[in-house]
Amino acid sequence: MLNFNVLPKIRNERFNICKSCKFFNGTFGTCGTPIIGEYIELDENTKKHYKEKIQLCGCVMRIKTKLRFASCPAHKWSAENFSANEIRQLTDFVKSIDGKSKLDADQLRTLFNWKSKITNKPEQISQCGSCIRDLITELKKQLGDIYNPDLLKSEAHELEIQMQSLIRSKK
Repeated sequence: MLNFNVLPKIRNERFNICKSCKFFNGTFGTCGTPIIGEYIELDENTKKHYKEKIQLCGCVMRIKTKLRFASCPAHKWSAENFSANEIRQLTDFVKSIDGKSKLDADQLRTLFNWKSKITNKPEQISQCGSCIRDLITELKKQLGDIYNPDLLKSEAHELEIQMQSLIRSKK
C-alpha cells in the first residue's frame, strides 16, 4: 500500500503549530469552523501577510497535517518539498488522467516520474492496473483539498461523530 504522508515528526510539528493558532477550533480539531471554514483577515502578528484576507479550510487538522502537499491557509506551514507551481502541475496531471481506463506510455512515464520525485528514488514504470490505481488514489488523497475539497472532509468521520455527540450533550 502506498503512503506518501509526511514523517511523523513533521506531522507533529505542523499539528502543534495548528493547536497554538488562534484560528484552531479545539472542540473539533479543525482550522476554523468545521467543514465550512470562514474568511478572516490576518493581523499585524502575521507581518508578512498583514491585512490579507484568507479562507480557513475547516479541515480536521489531525488528517490534513499528515498530507505532503497540504499547506496552512494562514501561511504557518507549507507543503513538503514541493512548490505551489509543482503542486498545480501535479493536480492538473492527476485530473487529466483521473477516471481513464487506460493510460498511454507518456502518461505512465509522467505518473511514475512524479512518484520518483515524491519518494526521492527511481521508480520503475509498472503496467499493473491495481498498482496504477493505488498510485492515483494516493496522489488524490495527498492533494486533498487542492484536488477535491470534499476528500479531506469525507475522511473526517470522527468530526461527524464529535459533532453528533456535542449536539446530544446540549439537549
